[in-house]
Amino acid sequence: MLKRLGADVTPIGTRFPIVLDFHHAPQWLLPFYHTLDYLNAVWFTTILGLFIAGAVVAFLPKMLQNRLRGNGLAQQLAGMVLGLPNMLCSCCAAGAFAGLRKAGVSFGPSLTFFVTAPALNLVVILLAFERLPLKLAVARLVLGLVASIGAAYAVTKFIRVEDEPVPSSSRSQDDQPLDEMLRRWIGHTWDIAKAVIPLLLIGLLLIGLFKTVFSLETIAKHLGNGFLSIALASAVGTILTVPTFTEILWVEEFMRQGMGIGPAAALLITLPAVSFPSLWVLGKVVKSYRAAASLAIFILGLGMISGIAFAWI
Repeated sequence: MLKRLGADVTPIGTRFPIVLDFHHAPQWLLPFYHTLDYLNAVWFTTILGLFIAGAVVAFLPKMLQNRLRGNGLAQQLAGMVLGLPNMLCSCCAAGAFAGLRKAGVSFGPSLTFFVTAPALNLVVILLAFERLPLKLAVARLVLGLVASIGAAYAVTKFIRVEDEPVPSSSRSQDDQPLDEMLRRWIGHTWDIAKAVIPLLLIGLLLIGLFKTVFSLETIAKHLGNGFLSIALASAVGTILTVPTFTEILWVEEFMRQGMGIGPAAALLITLPAVSFPSLWVLGKVVKSYRAAASLAIFILGLGMISGIAFAWI
């Protein structure tokens, strides 16, 4: 289905010419096929996200680190600004989130970046206005803003996460030779990759199992504008992971198949903002699954509110 929707064209980089025969593969192999197909779509941005994370730890200036210490509105706005140009899916943003935390950035701005990069990056917003009806495109923009700032504000009010100490390597970057800086960058990138990649792979396999058991096309055809339909769309969108920008294509195709505008509005924010693998990584990084669950509940609730509002318009 991703190929039919155009998700085989990645926003950055390219897919390898791998042919996966979903129709004739044995059932037990399909979760692995789904995982491989997804990784083939996002491998470049995943690597990019990890190198961004390593660069944050290695090179983030102390002055900028100080501005990102604390969970106030100013710090969260700074985290949002950092996330806007990063065209990352939720899984790729999880790697960058780990780098921000390791660099000593507080939980609030790190979480704002974590949500902003997939939910509010500028390229996806422009694509929404190009491909979707105007009111849904405006909703995508407004919901992205609410998710980016509102999620971090709400979660940090209820969940306390201690700041990580600023790494000593970040305090003394001046006059270091180029080869030493590159070694530090690659070293931090590798450390983050070792911590994040296994969690993402396990999470993606579980999502592949979900896609094997449940036909998303069938689900979409039965999603009208009722409360249960909107709740189901919000829950599925919060769990599933999709390559960046493809939530626009999913919603566009699902609406052609008869999905109501309420579930469509819910999916527009829940699909990109978070996913089960990214939430798992977040919980491990901050050592608090309550924080991950709180973020999931916020995004789920935002999806339901937006879906109900659009169903009644």
